[in-house]
Amino acid sequence: MIKERRINHPSHVKAIMQEQINILRLNQDLEPMAKARTIAYLSNTALSAYKDGEMSEKIEQIMKQLDIK
Repeated sequence: MIKERRINHPSHVKAIMQEQINILRLNQDLEPMAKARTIAYLSNTALSAYKDGEMSEKIEQIMKQLDIK
C-alpha cells in the first residue's frame, strides 16, 4: 500500500526516496542493472534533498540570529 504524503519540505523528499529505494531493493522481478541505475538515481535525489534541507535549516538559524522574518 502506498502512503499519501505531502511533499513540501526536503525531509519529505528524503522519506519518499528512502521508501522507494527499499521497495526497489526488495523487488526480485527487476533486471539487476536497471535496478542499480534506478537506486543510484534515487540516492542522488535523496542526497540533494538532504543538502537542501541542511541549507534551509542553516538559513533559518541565521535569520533567527539576525532577527529577520
